[in-house]
Amino acid sequence: MRRAVWCVLLTGLLATWAGAQGRDPVLEVLKLQLEIEKRVIATDLTNLERVQEQLSDATDRMVRLGDDLLRAQKEDEDSGSLNARALDIRRAEAEVAELIATSQQLRISLMSRRSHVDQLVAEVKRLEETASAFADELSGRWQVTVEPGGMRGTFDLKLDGTLVQGIYQLSGGWKGSLRGTFIGGALRMERIDSQLGMVAVFHGRVASRDGERRVEGFWEGTNLAAGMAASGSWVGRKDTK
Repeated sequence: MRRAVWCVLLTGLLATWAGAQGRDPVLEVLKLQLEIEKRVIATDLTNLERVQEQLSDATDRMVRLGDDLLRAQKEDEDSGSLNARALDIRRAEAEVAELIATSQQLRISLMSRRSHVDQLVAEVKRLEETASAFADELSGRWQVTVEPGGMRGTFDLKLDGTLVQGIYQLSGGWKGSLRGTFIGGALRMERIDSQLGMVAVFHGRVASRDGERRVEGFWEGTNLAAGMAASGSWVGRKDTK
């Protein structure tokens, strides 16, 4: 129970930290779960090896006690001695049965955990491949239109892992830098103007429409004193030149 609670708390903390670092929290949590499962498997293997050694010793003792009882019966030992020997055998048999049950439980746990590890490995690989595909789709120049007002311009973006950096130029002489994250297809960027500082946060998702790569989303103003609208929509079209 304590291990389960600790794992839940740890994965929650990791997800929060990964999000703050611009990493995919789902991928990071899966990697943590994979590492935990591998460590538990290693522990179970150590325990199974110890139980198997104990089972071997206990089985040898049970067989030896059985041979001794058979010999004692052939030699007509008194009933008191034979009963004591029989009691020793029953105890040895109970110990062997308990060790067999423990080893079976450990083997079942190992098979279950190995199956879970295979699933985690496959999902981690899928997410990493998806992130790589998104990288190819995002990096480059985008022709953008920002509403209201029909402001046009370009976003030049570069994706490094899940971190986004870039520069922009918009009609009216506005220009500056962009920074943010791209996680699971969701884009979030801060627009930092060369004159006004941070003025807006852009949100969007990459989509395909009529064979064209687009980013569609909305933006929220962060510097209302600059006379800008409080929010609006935006769309970007990938420049294939």
